[in-house]
Amino acid sequence: MAQEHERPFPVSKDALDTLNSISWFMMDAFWMLEKTSFGKIFVLPTILSGFLLLYIEKRRTVFWINLAINSWIWMNTFWMFEKLSWARASFVFGLVCVVAALFEAKSLRETFSHFRRFRILNLR
Repeated sequence: MAQEHERPFPVSKDALDTLNSISWFMMDAFWMLEKTSFGKIFVLPTILSGFLLLYIEKRRTVFWINLAINSWIWMNTFWMFEKLSWARASFVFGLVCVVAALFEAKSLRETFSHFRRFRILNLR
């Protein structure tokens, strides 16, 4: 069931987030192990689940952070395909998205609230 800050979608946000994390982990792991052909198998589910997470979230601040996370995925993907100029552009775009989220938010807590690890730090 969707939260008030989520658009309705047939798959839960938590399930998509888990799929995204696992596929991204596998993509990067195979790349690190220099088995890029296996890593490339995980590019599509990683990018697709990242895009779907962008759609589900209604909060603008979290959207900007999710867009920055997507740019990180693109950065890793471009790097894997040896498109370093595109990877660098994705990095810069991700930084711009984080800055946009900070300007949009009322506080650091709002900006990073959907990251569980930052909730533990109790940022204000």
